[in-house]
Amino acid sequence: MPILIKIAGYLLAALIVVQLPFFYALYQTHRVARYLGSLPRQQVESPPFVDVKGTIHVHSAAGGHSTGTYPEIIEAAKEAGYRYLFLTEHRREYTRYHQMEDPELILIHGFEEPVAPSATILTSGNREVTIFSGSSLEGVDTWFDGLEIYNMHENAVARNTPFHWISFLYHQLLYPDLFYFQLWELNPNRLIEWDRFLETKMVTGTAGNDAHQNIGIVLQTTSGKSILSLRVDPYLQSFRFVTNHVFLPPESEVSREAILEALKAGSSYIAFENIADPMGFSFHARTEGQFHPMGARVPRGSELVFQSPIPVRFLLKRSGETIEELEGTYFSLNPDQPGAYRVEAYLIDPPSLLQDKPWVLSNPIFLE
Repeated sequence: MPILIKIAGYLLAALIVVQLPFFYALYQTHRVARYLGSLPRQQVESPPFVDVKGTIHVHSAAGGHSTGTYPEIIEAAKEAGYRYLFLTEHRREYTRYHQMEDPELILIHGFEEPVAPSATILTSGNREVTIFSGSSLEGVDTWFDGLEIYNMHENAVARNTPFHWISFLYHQLLYPDLFYFQLWELNPNRLIEWDRFLETKMVTGTAGNDAHQNIGIVLQTTSGKSILSLRVDPYLQSFRFVTNHVFLPPESEVSREAILEALKAGSSYIAFENIADPMGFSFHARTEGQFHPMGARVPRGSELVFQSPIPVRFLLKRSGETIEELEGTYFSLNPDQPGAYRVEAYLIDPPSLLQDKPWVLSNPIFLE
């Protein structure tokens, strides 16, 4: 009997030791939850533009690689507070679903088209906007309008390990909405490539949800009634993690054409929205009383304004180099050097999971 008790004790100890990495991952996420819950939100002036929230790079069953329907996507987008949705289906000769419209949500129906073994182009239906999406830019010219500098699917593939699958199950018990923070990584080389392109022309930086809602376990009856659904990538969680906000002129109509024009012009910013609601953030220029959004070209000496509804660490970048680092919610500067200026906003003293991870990435303003 004493030997059996010892063996049981050893097995219990081994079981606890095996669980420690998963408990630690949960502890990391717990720290993130407490930190985000304590972020102070401050009143800032409303940006001199209309801020329109949405996302780019979404798939449904219409293009394959997914079982998601348009009604599911629309419902999730509305719940996430979106005003536009840029769908990028894989082209198929026969589609399962006809394109849908919704009076409360602007749906931009587009496509994802291969241009190289590891690269695709995201494009609107009439090719008003083209966005490069891929893991390699080697030998690629800047003929596209935008560059996907972050892609959620790439993160998931890079961390497709037994540890992360088990960690996902643990997170479903306590922090299902925060699991993506365990996967999140921004490729610094993509930012370097983007800044290199900005030396010669405007290339809009975008983030791709690459939402498919096709990973997980779903049990249902033959009539389609759900019995069990355990998804790693439900549309709603994907939509809440990262967004693409566009700035439109004041009092302008929020339309498909206006959104595509703003995306092409670079009048937009990326927000990792699971951290905090970015409404109130702005990066713009002021020249002789006139306001200019991201993507604009203004004379040297123009005032650059950047503001945030939460205290952050602002990094002002010129041609990829940090020229100012400031903490707070509002700053304005008058740089006199030409170049592409953009802003990265980071949390102040964040927990380890959010260390050196941006909350907001702006598109550039060009000083000439």
